Amino acid sequence: MAKEKTTYPEIDSIKQDLDSLRSNVVELTKHVKSNKAAQGQEMKEMLAGRLEGLKASGMQSVDNIERQVKAQPGKAVGIAFAAGLAASLLLGRR
Repeated sequence: MAKEKTTYPEIDSIKQDLDSLRSNVVELTKHVKSNKAAQGQEMKEMLAGRLEGLKASGMQSVDNIERQVKAQPGKAVGIAFAAGLAASLLLGRR
């Protein structure tokens, strides 16, 4: 006696739903990966722009300090001496 296979349409429907869900998850994963890559590139470009801005600002500050030191060398030496004295007093009190 051979067993007769009984087919249930609900099982076939569930299998189709699972296959559809699997393909949707794969597509969603691909979309998320591509979106992350695009956001990463956008963040990289934004940070590069900020870095350039900070470099320019830093160079401008250095130029301003150089001009002030050249204009008033005595004052610059006095400030450097006072800063060195303060640092030695703070570091010497361990």
